[in-house]
Amino acid sequence: MGVTIGAMLEEVQVLYRQHNQPCFLYLSSEVIKIFGSDPSCASYLRSLIEALFGHTAELLKTIQDFTARPDLADDCFLLASRCIRYCPDLFVPSSIFSSLIDCSMIGATVQHRDACKSILTFLSDVFDIANCSTGDKYRPIIDNAVLSRGATLTRILIASLAGALPSSRLDEVTYVLLALTRAYRIKVLEWAKESISLIPPTALTEVECSRFLNTLSEAASGSDISALTETLEELSDVCRRNRMVQEIVQGALRPLDLNFTVVSS
Repeated sequence: MGVTIGAMLEEVQVLYRQHNQPCFLYLSSEVIKIFGSDPSCASYLRSLIEALFGHTAELLKTIQDFTARPDLADDCFLLASRCIRYCPDLFVPSSIFSSLIDCSMIGATVQHRDACKSILTFLSDVFDIANCSTGDKYRPIIDNAVLSRGATLTRILIASLAGALPSSRLDEVTYVLLALTRAYRIKVLEWAKESISLIPPTALTEVECSRFLNTLSEAASGSDISALTETLEELSDVCRRNRMVQEIVQGALRPLDLNFTVVSS
């Protein structure tokens, strides 16, 4: 069976590079679902994963690329989430894992509903597996990918809550931030404090900032998530209350600038 599947998957890789069509990502997603845990297929699936994600990352280098090809982004990150569920032993240690985290950060604020949801689901799946008992063996690899990107990722998530994404994406963004907080606790509080401090008091008062950080701290300690959900909804409403405020907030957080770093005062 492995040899037969291997021949087919080699052809999929060739065709995907030639045509750049998401149908090959979808087909691969179905293959992963069926054969992901089959040891006889492991080497073929590993090659498939690295080839498909490596090529897709080359196609999705800017937010404009995501906007132009939301179908590609959607199927790419659906495939990534399926890899986490069915063959994490192949996917997480792969050479492409960190690059795919970068790719997800570039596209996280894409306005297309399905593509955005797939990206956010992938991120929450990464943080969830890092935080579960069965994911202990993956934790060092995920830490290596996330810790150096955590401040930027947190800034993107807060910007998304504050208007970079439509309010209809609030539930998905909230869950990603919660999953990140549960996995990295005090580090996320540090990253969130850096990001929230960028927003001028004309847009977000000190009291509102403190409430957000205190609720996030409680979530990191394992408290009921309803309080966090309520606080994030309030933060979202405040930062979207009019066009001028929303522009101030987005100008401060700069979610599309992955190289922007916060300079501590």
